[in-house]
Amino acid sequence: MQVLNDQAFAICVVMALFSTFISTPMVMVVYKPARRGAPYKRKTIQRDPDTELRMLACFHNTHNIPSLINLIECSRGTERKGKLCIYTMHLMELSERSSAITMVHMARKNGMPFWNKKRNGKDQMIIAFQDYEKLSGVSVRPMTVISGLNSIHEDICTTAHRKRAAMIILPFHKQQRVDGTMESVGHSFQEMNQLVLCHAPCSVGIFVDRGLGGTSQVQASDVSYEIVVPFFGGHDDREALCYGMRMGEHPGIFVNVYKFVTPAGTSLVGESSNKNTKAMDVIDGNDYDDKKEDDELWNEFLSACNRSSQETMKYEEKVVESKGDIEIALKEMNRCNLIVVGRMPSVAALGSISDCPELGPVGSFVASSDFSTVTSVMVIQQYNPSTDIHPFVREESDLPDIADAPRG
Repeated sequence: MQVLNDQAFAICVVMALFSTFISTPMVMVVYKPARRGAPYKRKTIQRDPDTELRMLACFHNTHNIPSLINLIECSRGTERKGKLCIYTMHLMELSERSSAITMVHMARKNGMPFWNKKRNGKDQMIIAFQDYEKLSGVSVRPMTVISGLNSIHEDICTTAHRKRAAMIILPFHKQQRVDGTMESVGHSFQEMNQLVLCHAPCSVGIFVDRGLGGTSQVQASDVSYEIVVPFFGGHDDREALCYGMRMGEHPGIFVNVYKFVTPAGTSLVGESSNKNTKAMDVIDGNDYDDKKEDDELWNEFLSACNRSSQETMKYEEKVVESKGDIEIALKEMNRCNLIVVGRMPSVAALGSISDCPELGPVGSFVASSDFSTVTSVMVIQQYNPSTDIHPFVREESDLPDIADAPRG
């Protein structure tokens, strides 16, 4: 019908071929999750101290921001060559749309105006982190994720993988009321934390906020915190100790590490050789390799204590024979500013059965309202490469219960 001449037809064919070949590389560039399978190595706090430390800090609302900024200030250290880079993520529940949207907020660059000059409550959250970045040596990159609570853990884990984070900081699903009791902000947030623990591509910390530093941001020169690290042994306790050692580099922070040991002649697992001495109840699995790594890290910590000219770190051994002794020793620490504990240390559950298995035995005990109303808690799970799987390859129905799930 002579609609196209030979020249027009040739142009259409060339354009069709060009569109076909260019589509794949363009999708790879624009759609970043397609590249999330790329490997990265620095997935824990326990790493080379000279490398940059990246953390993904999540929060629900403005209530979490002052304490979160104070926690970031504690984490930046001063002597390390490696800098601290923080990616903050505001978690917002999707209410009207079915697709997840991630909006990265960029500050003004090269004189170009900020994309939204309206000073609403959401912008004030971003401004708080931008102001902190200007006053400190920490690189802060704020972002917002809008997603359904049943799938928001995918956005958290994907972002942590894409940003090469070493640890994800999650807010506890309960907030402290004026009377000191803990009030839940929603069971869906607890399930979100549990799913992140199962799928996380790096270490995870759950932050129980009891007003760390008060209701406002504390200037770096005014920081004066006492941080306690109970050390029982195991992967998670080693990660907690490494995090505490980094905090101890800040001149305004005093770190006190309590190493729990059993009396001579007793065993961490099984029956005691001394029938007159009661052995501490522990969870099986504290094998020889774990014990060797515990000793190596402990020797490194002792060396750091000796190198500290300002004596910002010290340690003390607590000899315990039973869970009751552990509870008594822990209650002596309930007036500090922050307790950093491993999620699954080498001890059995303390106190009554907890409704928060994601905190582990010690974390559940120190996070209860009966323990303290002024001490914040950071519960850390170390990334375990032996249980690593590609994120979200299994259905949720196939996931183990969080209380029985393997670490990692």
